Amino acid sequence: MRKRVTIEMIAKDAGVSKMTVSRAINNPEKLKRGTLIRILNSMKKHEYKPRFVARILAGSRSNTFGFIVKSNEDFVIPPFYGECVRAASNWFKKHSYRSMIFNMSDEQSASLFIDYVNSGLIDGLILFEGTHEKSLLKALKSNDIPVVLVGEDPEGTYDFYSVSSNNYNGARMAVEYLIAKGSREICYITGIGTKPSVEERLRAYTDVMCEHNLEAISVPAENTLRGGVKAVEELIEKHPSFDALFCFTDLIAIGALRGLRKRGFDVPKDVRVVGFDNIHISEYVFPSLTTVSQDMTLMGEIAARTLLQIMDETQPNDSEKHVKLPTRLIIRESA
Repeated sequence: MRKRVTIEMIAKDAGVSKMTVSRAINNPEKLKRGTLIRILNSMKKHEYKPRFVARILAGSRSNTFGFIVKSNEDFVIPPFYGECVRAASNWFKKHSYRSMIFNMSDEQSASLFIDYVNSGLIDGLILFEGTHEKSLLKALKSNDIPVVLVGEDPEGTYDFYSVSSNNYNGARMAVEYLIAKGSREICYITGIGTKPSVEERLRAYTDVMCEHNLEAISVPAENTLRGGVKAVEELIEKHPSFDALFCFTDLIAIGALRGLRKRGFDVPKDVRVVGFDNIHISEYVFPSLTTVSQDMTLMGEIAARTLLQIMDETQPNDSEKHVKLPTRLIIRESA
């Protein structure tokens, strides 16, 4: 007869305490990634199924939701994600649900995500803009995993629920404001890729410039601080007469502020700068950043609420399937 595997055996094999194994089972989000992976590998090796997992195998829920994010060179969790995650996590806690963050830029975290999905340890997912690869969306759809997309509105093939901002109107507001302030050589540092937000903000910029008979000049940049610095260097070389910059995100705009300052420009006297997002640090850089504000807290709360409604089979009606929130212009020192 096979000896029953106990939590003590798993703890000894993984080189941790019984309390740590218990935490891996009940509150995995509180453990370091390496420790959690070591415990999960030990449980798999010994075919250990705690009561929590047994309940799931019997058809019960795990009461755990996942956040899918992608880190960049500046942040493990970019500020836009962080604001939304905090709001959604708080909403889940109020309703006695747990949540975990999976960083798809990290190989171990991505592998852990696959293990959790295959084991039925995740009830539903919130995916943030930048993580909407077609292969991932297809896999989630085929496995019938409830999903809410945040930050983008990719209506069409998979038709997931989504919550995003009105990117077109927000970008129009920014460019029209710069023109009203007297800027005429307005360049746009745009994002990279084909996601809806990139296309909508670029279209809005181009439309406004055309309506005012002004030349539209845009350069693409990675959504990082370094991306903003490099874009400024390119513009100074190719279009040195610019008197204003509209940037795809605040991260790019903050990098642009640094690039302008290094080259001796005074902001806003020589060049006005406007970002997009209104992340928390935009108020504290120098000069403080004028930006288009997305309500990231509300986006996170709506995403969490929608996911719970899907799980409870009380889905919002079709008119609420793709929520698009208004934006507003926050005027600060940079413009």
